Amino acid sequence: MAYKDILVYLDEGNSNKERIKTAFALAKDNNAHLTGVTLSSIKPEHASVSNKQVLASVCVEEAEKRANEFMQLAEQNGIDASTRIIHRDKAAAAQRLAQVARNFDLVILRQANPKNINHALSEEVAEQVILLSGRPVFFMPYIGAHRIPCEKAMIAWDGSPTASRAVHDALPVLKNIGEVIVLVVQEGKKKTAQGELLADDLVKHLIHHEVNARLKRISSGTFDVPTVLLNEIAENDIDIMVMGGYGTPSLKQKIFGGVTKSLLSSMIIPVIMSH
Repeated sequence: MAYKDILVYLDEGNSNKERIKTAFALAKDNNAHLTGVTLSSIKPEHASVSNKQVLASVCVEEAEKRANEFMQLAEQNGIDASTRIIHRDKAAAAQRLAQVARNFDLVILRQANPKNINHALSEEVAEQVILLSGRPVFFMPYIGAHRIPCEKAMIAWDGSPTASRAVHDALPVLKNIGEVIVLVVQEGKKKTAQGELLADDLVKHLIHHEVNARLKRISSGTFDVPTVLLNEIAENDIDIMVMGGYGTPSLKQKIFGGVTKSLLSSMIIPVIMSH
């Protein structure tokens, strides 16, 4: 199993450089075709144009510039690549991107930066792609990534279908990582949680796939799950985390609720997520 078609989101943010670097590394590891996709609805970071028609024209020019620069970098790095520009406004563009993503093995997106002018658009893209694409998403923090390629991974395991899908979608990445920790967070007095019952089987399954996996159980104590996960990431020097995404199309506003919302708003490392 390998990723043969990878889609990477291009925008105007400072994290774009690290995201492209990661996309190139994954494409090389998997001998994959890489497609850079961008939106003509992305506003320039320091937009000062008040006329809507002029601004729209500037946005298109910037999108074409991003696409051209991406292709130049891909050629310099020996990457088989192509580009695609989606010419739609905001929500419609995000929905179209989710539809386009359905025909790719992996989608590389960015974490929304609250200080960025396109913050709302980045959040909309993330929601739509997670909910409607049916494909795994490789989220990159806007602060960049510590190490690419990654050396240590952590799987946030709760035994759910979404967690299982995320793990299997991430196998091409996990196989190339030196150490993979399957983390089960035990909450309160729950002794037979679904994740606890299936965690040993997951480790065996991963080993059958030649993944160097080990199980770690930890009590949440007085902390919530997101805090426990973030602490474990720091204490174990984790480079990437794998987890399930939650929510349904009819409850889009809850897609980033609870654990998912907390982690994606405070993420310091890449996260592979499936829904």
